[in-house]
Amino acid sequence: MTSFQHVRVSGSAFERGKQLGQLAKQQINHNIETYKALFWEMAHVKWEAARAHAVQYIPWIERYDAEILEEIKGISAGSGHDLLDLITLNARSEIITNLAEGDVATDGCTSMAAVPEITKNQTMLLGQNWDWNNRVKPGMIVAEIDQSPRPTILMVTEAGIVGKIGMNSAGIGVCLNFLGTSERVVGVPVHIVLRGILNSSTLPQAVGQAARMQRGTSANYLIAHREGEVLDVESTPTNYDVLYPADGRLVHANHFIGPRSITIQDTARILSPDSHLRQGRASKQLTLYGNAVDPDAFKQIFRDHGGSPDGICRHGETQPPDLGRQLISSTVFSIIMNLSAGTFELAVGQPCNNSYEVYRLTESK
Repeated sequence: MTSFQHVRVSGSAFERGKQLGQLAKQQINHNIETYKALFWEMAHVKWEAARAHAVQYIPWIERYDAEILEEIKGISAGSGHDLLDLITLNARSEIITNLAEGDVATDGCTSMAAVPEITKNQTMLLGQNWDWNNRVKPGMIVAEIDQSPRPTILMVTEAGIVGKIGMNSAGIGVCLNFLGTSERVVGVPVHIVLRGILNSSTLPQAVGQAARMQRGTSANYLIAHREGEVLDVESTPTNYDVLYPADGRLVHANHFIGPRSITIQDTARILSPDSHLRQGRASKQLTLYGNAVDPDAFKQIFRDHGGSPDGICRHGETQPPDLGRQLISSTVFSIIMNLSAGTFELAVGQPCNNSYEVYRLTESK
């Protein structure tokens, strides 16, 4: 696979959802079947039990943003799947983390941002490697959503999931890192929060979208704006912290790095001990570029294999049984956003083996 299907939709929330459901039906089918298997393998949860649990998220989504729920209803109509199947898909992170008998590592990922003052062409750069189970790759799409008067969105997502990693026509971009704590509550699903961030027009609005309601799981949101600012929101279901880059660069992996981390039982750093090395290597290498950071610098860092098979660029190799970690996540895609230009470069799979393709927002507000 050299590229993900690029799907463009517009209209009312229900209409654009229906278009997404129709245009990406094959990928949605794939994702539902994949998560039926992953729920069982990772959490010993069958699909019907997952659906029963997912019912609780419907009022949270509606309270958070009724238009997002309406779009999910449209995806249901367009794809021919029951609404609860789509809710289950959008709450897949919460189902895995909250229903598993113990703590479970999910998404990996290494994210980076560089502000115009330290970039070669004075542009706002944001990007990440998104690491997860490689079986989801056939279900990925590039979704372009014209939702006027809200900003147009250009994102990479698992088909059927309404929010993920990408940018919008107002200059906002967001990356995601999974985090873990011992809290188990019901709240707004992480992918709904991501959509809320991408619906925002300013950086303060985006932070508010990440913080304003109880969340269903812990996550890190690295958020930037083409004005040249970046903020990082580390969140648990019931608390959050916001980090600001002191030297114009910010790197995040899968453990808490903010001051509030001392009061949090950080489970992800135990399940993903490679997070510390990825954090350190990416930070060190980004610093070496000084004030000449450019997309090529991001690409070189995202291709790094230090600590392999647990590196920044990951190939999903099986670990020896005595290490207690049977499967290492795989880099599903690598993305580098130029928020100043309204473009992103996307490599499907590992960036060490695959070239980046340029995508551009069709409008800029």
